[in-house]
Amino acid sequence: MKILKGLEKLAVDANPILSAILGGSARKVFLKSETSIPLYTTVFNFREVERYIPILSAKRGISAEGLYLALSILPLIICDENFYREKIRKARTLTGKRDPDDIHLLALALKLECPLWSNDKDFEGIEITVYKTLELIRD
Repeated sequence: MKILKGLEKLAVDANPILSAILGGSARKVFLKSETSIPLYTTVFNFREVERYIPILSAKRGISAEGLYLALSILPLIICDENFYREKIRKARTLTGKRDPDDIHLLALALKLECPLWSNDKDFEGIEITVYKTLELIRD
């Protein structure tokens, strides 16, 4: 987790959050960062995670209440669109015809001037540093 030691803050996509609440390897990053760096996400991404919880609960036979509880205890700072609104146009330009759902998180990262944590390939080739979970958990 050497990369984490060098970071001041990180914008987190929905996929690492989902992995963490399911007990995946992303949970290690959340546990490590709890005492070291702030992790930010958008209301948009947080709601995306909340929408997936009933689906994951049914697919995996896991209590939805347990998943909501796991989500509630993650050390996340959730930012409203008003906070990063000024960066949405630039984020839209950078993402081009890629997934429009990525605009919010990219705008947040631009506003915070920090890297992204995502396993989404749609962020590749955009002028911002993107870390995948495996990169963040490496020693």
